[in-house]
Amino acid sequence: MLRKVKRIKLGKQIYRRLMKRVLERDGWRCRKCGSLENLQIHHKIKRSQQGNDSLDNLVTLCAYCHLAEHGQLGYEKSAAEVLEKTVKRGRRLHWSSL
Repeated sequence: MLRKVKRIKLGKQIYRRLMKRVLERDGWRCRKCGSLENLQIHHKIKRSQQGNDSLDNLVTLCAYCHLAEHGQLGYEKSAAEVLEKTVKRGRRLHWSSL
């Protein structure tokens, strides 16, 4: 039987500093489209799939590209509609508190 690996969860302050380092490294731009707005940090390998919080595993994406990366954009909906729904659900769209 496989044992679940216990992973370290970073504290809020340390995680925010890490996010700021990723944003600075990426020039405060989405790595896919170059946008400067609604920036988020994406794990290339999800934490649920044993991805870690290393700089190599983190990348800056705008909210639209981040949704697309997770396959949450439908062809029948515009990006604005998807983002509006996300905001209504109370999810964060950018790192404005850094």
